[in-house]
Amino acid sequence: MKLGENIRNTKKTITSILFLMLIIALIFFAGMKFADRNSEPEISSTALAQQLQEVNELAVLDYNYTKVGKFENSLKLNGWSIPLTKKSFLLTYAGRIQAGVDMSAMEVNMKGKKILVSLPEVRILNNVLDEKSIEVYDETKNIFNPISINDYKTFAAKQKERVEDEAIENGLLSEAATKAQSTIRKFLQMIPEIKDDYTIEVTF
Repeated sequence: MKLGENIRNTKKTITSILFLMLIIALIFFAGMKFADRNSEPEISSTALAQQLQEVNELAVLDYNYTKVGKFENSLKLNGWSIPLTKKSFLLTYAGRIQAGVDMSAMEVNMKGKKILVSLPEVRILNNVLDEKSIEVYDETKNIFNPISINDYKTFAAKQKERVEDEAIENGLLSEAATKAQSTIRKFLQMIPEIKDDYTIEVTF
């Protein structure tokens, strides 16, 4: 009797162990499948905004320039130029303007399978005048009103502003806006989960 009971108890123990191992295996494989699903990149407005904001400032358009400017100045008295006090020079210079978008101020929203990116207005990110490119010509000498280093610096600064205004007037910011929209669309379309399943709309 005892031998039979021992065999039955042993079978019960083995059966219980096998059942427990089966449950553990099922839990393990279920967990693996769940982990695989969660390992897929999640497309959300927050995640996309974080990726785009990492760019910080998106420079999309470079405008290189080479210019010539003429400086003239005379001493004045009561608004009238004093004769024989005029000083002048020609200045040639080169520089580069970069236009783009401050990405820290952009927003991303999602409506179903549509990604809506709202950008702040395109602006001039920087305007750098290459000091090594500056050359001075036709410089006049006037003992009553001599040319100073400050004349060169002030004139160069005003020329930078003038070139920037000209570039904007000629459509620099408009062109940069179009390029910014295209650049962001291309960036988002590089994400495989977005390329085939989502439409992208970029506005200002």
